[in-house]
Amino acid sequence: MTSPYQIRLFVPRDRDSLEDLYCAIYGEVWRQRTSLAWTIDHPLNEAGAAVAVHADRVVSAQPYCDFPLHTPWGRSRATLFLDVATHPAHQRRGLFRRVVAAASEAAFARGSTIIMTTPNPRAFQGFMTMSQWVHLCTLDCLLLPLGAGERVMGGGLTPAVARVAFAGASLLWNNWRTRAALPPPSRYVVKTPWSPGDDADELWACAAARPAIMVVRDQAFVQWRFGSVYQLFSACDARSPVGYAAARVLTRAGLKIGMLLDCLTVPDGGGAPLLLGSVIRWLTEQGACAAMGYFLRGSAPWHQARAAGFLRLPRALTPRAYPVCASVRPEEPHAAELLNPSHWDMSLADSDLA
Repeated sequence: MTSPYQIRLFVPRDRDSLEDLYCAIYGEVWRQRTSLAWTIDHPLNEAGAAVAVHADRVVSAQPYCDFPLHTPWGRSRATLFLDVATHPAHQRRGLFRRVVAAASEAAFARGSTIIMTTPNPRAFQGFMTMSQWVHLCTLDCLLLPLGAGERVMGGGLTPAVARVAFAGASLLWNNWRTRAALPPPSRYVVKTPWSPGDDADELWACAAARPAIMVVRDQAFVQWRFGSVYQLFSACDARSPVGYAAARVLTRAGLKIGMLLDCLTVPDGGGAPLLLGSVIRWLTEQGACAAMGYFLRGSAPWHQARAAGFLRLPRALTPRAYPVCASVRPEEPHAAELLNPSHWDMSLADSDLA
């Protein structure tokens, strides 16, 4: 029996029906839930989507974008799968598996060594039913209470109670931190807002000496990933940059939450305390009641955030789980290294989730 669905790659004439697909799933606020800028409008590298078409309309899609990948054995290519979606009227017909398979085949044909995605709970279960995919890791949610924060109009009673709780937690935690240790004097200075230029490439050249596997965070990536809604920070010594961080403020459930999206430093990490301290002060000034970041446990930025006072939340209290699923190119000689989470550095910067 011939399938009524055509599986192929996205073409420009699909744009309107692709937007209609996401609107059917998320409503009129769909642009806050998924970003076509990464995959169609302004991609960093090759990007697009595998789509299922029915009656000339996109009814299922697996968007993707490619990143350069830094590894101990040289530069490679990684593909990130974004928000996979199937129209409610066309679900339970195997389209999820078909668009994921088509996007995977195209990624490996372009030369990607690994495909990664950070699915929601429902999509996670779908990926785990496919033998080519593994659960690579789940990033830790790290939280730092900052105080009551700024009141959000129309928030209601629940956010008010939460603000009081954050104020109390911040007071207790910061008093303990003050008694526990005083920060050492620093020879570094922090620039913010930072406009990444050649100094971003200089920083990356030094940071890349770390043997971890990570998406290349050079000037092109930082400029592409972080637009006007983000605040960038750069730490420098007398001669050169030693680290950068990216942050923004989101309003969720009537609360202002500061998101620490990324922190990259040269291998010795000496500038991290001052850098993260500047991020925390800025988020506090913006009225955030808490700072939150997602990092791979045991990685350099995870240790730096923990040293700056961030607490690791238990999985049961995490607002949004951050599993990372991966599929490695068939017969990839470095598959074991790529699928070993202890070899990676990851953060929210490796997704479009914030």
